[in-house]
Amino acid sequence: MDRDTLTYLLKSGKYLCFNPIDTDDPETDVVRHHAELESPAQSEEAMSGADGPEIEDLFDNAYLKGSVFFKEVATDDRTGRLYTSTRVLMAYNSDVPREGGPSFEASPGYLDKYLTEYFGGVETILTNHDRCVLDIFNRTPTFDPFMLMAQRQYIERFRPVGDRHFYVSASVSREVRSIIGQKARQLVQLAANAGVEPDKITATVGALEDAIWLTETNEGTSQVFHEMGIPLGEEDNILLAWKGISYYEYMLTEFRIDYITMLKWLGSGNSYPSDIELLGESGATDIYSLRKRAKSALRNSYLKAAYIMDNYQKSYDDLVQLQDPKPFHSFLKNARTHFEQLGMCVGSFGHANNAWKALTNYGHLKRPNAQNLEKFYRFVCDLMELK
Repeated sequence: MDRDTLTYLLKSGKYLCFNPIDTDDPETDVVRHHAELESPAQSEEAMSGADGPEIEDLFDNAYLKGSVFFKEVATDDRTGRLYTSTRVLMAYNSDVPREGGPSFEASPGYLDKYLTEYFGGVETILTNHDRCVLDIFNRTPTFDPFMLMAQRQYIERFRPVGDRHFYVSASVSREVRSIIGQKARQLVQLAANAGVEPDKITATVGALEDAIWLTETNEGTSQVFHEMGIPLGEEDNILLAWKGISYYEYMLTEFRIDYITMLKWLGSGNSYPSDIELLGESGATDIYSLRKRAKSALRNSYLKAAYIMDNYQKSYDDLVQLQDPKPFHSFLKNARTHFEQLGMCVGSFGHANNAWKALTNYGHLKRPNAQNLEKFYRFVCDLMELK
């Protein structure tokens, strides 16, 4: 890839770029909370087995530990179609990845062969654990931590990995945590009506906010969860999904302007080919039909995400305003499915949006040619129609 593209991807954060050796500011809430949660037993386990992989490492393979992974929009050489590709960059300098290096498509079935060829025929065998991680990287539309956390059980089929691979940036953390905090205060106020002492409300709000943020229950949340109708044994899974939904609530707000801008472009004359008169009647009909499909797929994907969020908000309002826990309890029981669907919608839109920006120079380039438009429209349809 060219230097400009590499620099852009490195600046895109964990949405399109995953750097296993990259760590957040150690003073951020997320890292500090994880450090506080680590038990002596966990520390001893991490220190044992000096010849094995460190528990904090996401990969066993030494080459992959310092490599950078990207989500790119690629073109199939055989069909000419666009698709979402996961690539691994073997950075020349792991401290400064923008200096470049060779990159390969990160397919579990081929990456070990690419690495063997690159390192002069020295056989590279990926462990079962590494193949699990690569499988998830290829399956999920983005590297955002909530999509990865949803798959953590599969990632850890063969061994645990460190929590530092599932953090979000400090600025995003603050935004998402403020969303969580607002709902936590309302829920605790509801519980106060059922017996929480007024002087304990602030502490209980903090406990509930921590429970959602750290995705595990604590001593201060039992009465609140009881009032919400959440049965014992389901709390941790529900908390993880609840945190993920809060994240996508933030992401959908962030994407709203881009979505509206892109949809307006699709409804304008600039979304027709500049060389449409050369296509003939049949060719023009085909591109019109493909454009209509892409526009519909984009709208439906966004509306699906909005519909899930609307149900979430309505069920929450029923709980707080009508003191009816059933709709919210029902939503939370299916929260994992909801937030994975949200992740697919948000991730798919993000890829389509990046492809659109590259095609149109952020909407400023008027009327691309038919060949490029056809590739773009097929990419949007392929990416979104089945989600």
